Amino acid sequence: MRTLILGLGNPILSDDAAGLQAARRLYELVGGEDVDLVEAAVAGMQTVQLLSGYDRAVVIDVVQDETRVGEVWRIDTNDLENVSSTSSHGIGLGQALRLARLMDLPVPEQILIYAIAAADTSTFGETLTPQLAKALPAIVRRIAADLAGPSGRG
Repeated sequence: MRTLILGLGNPILSDDAAGLQAARRLYELVGGEDVDLVEAAVAGMQTVQLLSGYDRAVVIDVVQDETRVGEVWRIDTNDLENVSSTSSHGIGLGQALRLARLMDLPVPEQILIYAIAAADTSTFGETLTPQLAKALPAIVRRIAADLAGPSGRG
């Protein structure tokens, strides 16, 4: 099974880089011959294009939520399809996936999406805030455990 680990974010905007860093660490834990790592700062249809050709994708991104910094949760793709985008990049991932499936584009059957709560996604800097940096190893272990469990198998 070909798997893509896709880390989304901006490496020079403090906590916005957490998705990238988590994806790298996850790849170090579970990477292998059939696992690829991609890091990107894209949204919507551009993200869907990156998923093309894989059987399974793990997408890791950050959301601004100062009240839950360091928490991670899995988002069901069906929930994404009902969310309208407020992104400046155009349509959101849920809408893009729905469109790709309607157009019969080759997207993975299994897409696991993880959101990491972050404190600061707009300050220029190449380091995470201390609270998120401390939480990152546990976040990666949680995602790796999900992948190894029954709901993460493809």
